[in-house]
Amino acid sequence: MLRRFALTARIFTKTSFPSIPSSLGARSLHAALWRQYTNLPHSKELPEQKSGTEDARRNGTTTPTIDSEKRRKVLELEIEVMRQEGRKVPSVATIKPDQWEHLLGLSSRNQRRQYYLYLWNIEMVRLGQKLKKERKQEEIAKRREELVKATAENDHIVYGLFHNTMFLRIYDSKVDHFHNNRYGVTPRSVLVQAMQFGVNLVIDCSYDDYMNDKEMRNTAKQLMLCFALNRSHAEPFNIHHCNANFGKTTMKQLEKHLVQIHQPEFPFNITDRSYTELFPKERLVYLTPHCKNDLTEFNPDDVYIIGAMVDKSSQEPVSLGKAKKLGLRMARLPLDRYFQFKSGKSLTIDQMVSIMLELKSSNDFEKALQHVPRRKITTVDEATVREQEIREAAKFKFNFNSKRPGDKRNSKQSSYQTGKGRH
Repeated sequence: MLRRFALTARIFTKTSFPSIPSSLGARSLHAALWRQYTNLPHSKELPEQKSGTEDARRNGTTTPTIDSEKRRKVLELEIEVMRQEGRKVPSVATIKPDQWEHLLGLSSRNQRRQYYLYLWNIEMVRLGQKLKKERKQEEIAKRREELVKATAENDHIVYGLFHNTMFLRIYDSKVDHFHNNRYGVTPRSVLVQAMQFGVNLVIDCSYDDYMNDKEMRNTAKQLMLCFALNRSHAEPFNIHHCNANFGKTTMKQLEKHLVQIHQPEFPFNITDRSYTELFPKERLVYLTPHCKNDLTEFNPDDVYIIGAMVDKSSQEPVSLGKAKKLGLRMARLPLDRYFQFKSGKSLTIDQMVSIMLELKSSNDFEKALQHVPRRKITTVDEATVREQEIREAAKFKFNFNSKRPGDKRNSKQSSYQTGKGRH
């Protein structure tokens, strides 16, 4: 271990670190190197990387990958020093390449510490699941041995758990295959039939630049929920995922969980093309909460667009600006007509898909808006209690600016101010 640290420290002898006394021990040397690195300016590049980048820009060449390797070695050293200090950091061997890429892009120590804690929590959860699985396997093996001993002298066929059975085991892959190829009234898959003759719905996946890594991962989860909700519905949409950027985290996570996404027989429409290239502008309607036009009824001839964006960090009207720039019609759900909200009116992508599925089936807003989470809505009882509190608070309000009829001091002060204003 010390030899590895010494080799790691030798790599940075060519960098512009101040000289370190040779009398320091190995632990002090590692701590000093880590402290010098963390005291650098909080930028994504080291000083020598910046100079190399400027030279590369002047000469028209690309920056060598050795700089990222150096930074990775520094981060490995930082993780080891933090582990020796007793902090919660993950093992270097458990960090995946995409996580290393995210770590190299972080610009401050606090961001790295938070991400280390996040990776450590994931590692602890996996370790606990592994230990739980091993204990369960040991219990199953012990149970089987007891059953074998109990039935060793019995020559008859024994049915039951860990014995013979007349039922077949249904695997998760079979269940997925059933849902993807579920048949309706006609001898044709419901999803395939929707892709050929169903009502179109667009999910705009062009908001990766407005989200951080955590929000993009959350967006990918919501897109998977949308696919599951749509395929389990009796009359699903023909959903088009447009403006997909396969180099960003959202599509990488979606490809990770839906491996067969690019297979031609898989009922999933995804493309990097814009929806303005697939449908005429006259039919497109962008659903955004920032516009003033309420959606009064569902029109099956229109193509509704839902923005695939998780805006926890920023609530800017990006979708409104995009719809105005493209010259598209806009609409919002009439939430204020049916509910009184406690907090924000933002809904997730899967909640929007559920509402649109119900609108397509019944065209009833009261029934469709039942998919709005109850935690965001103020009920009738809560509204009544709130009104009573406001009335009680209004009784104790005092108007300090009002003049009492016999107050001569106020009248003198007002006349003095009036006279002063004339001069």
